[in-house]
Amino acid sequence: MFDFAPGWGWLLLTYIVGTGFGLLYGYNYAVRRVTEKIIDSLIEQKMLKTQGHGSDMEIIPWTEWVNEEN
Repeated sequence: MFDFAPGWGWLLLTYIVGTGFGLLYGYNYAVRRVTEKIIDSLIEQKMLKTQGHGSDMEIIPWTEWVNEEN
């Protein structure tokens, strides 16, 4: 039915592996970006409490800041 010339199998295999790697990398990159945007948005809306700035920023656990208010 399909008559492939020698070497087409390797070309097809590398295409499939490359596409799979690209999809996996792209998915992980998109998830990371969306997660960062959601957390930044929650911090801006004051729904997450933080301390520190930049790479030293820490999210304060809910139980700690609820106890501070009482």
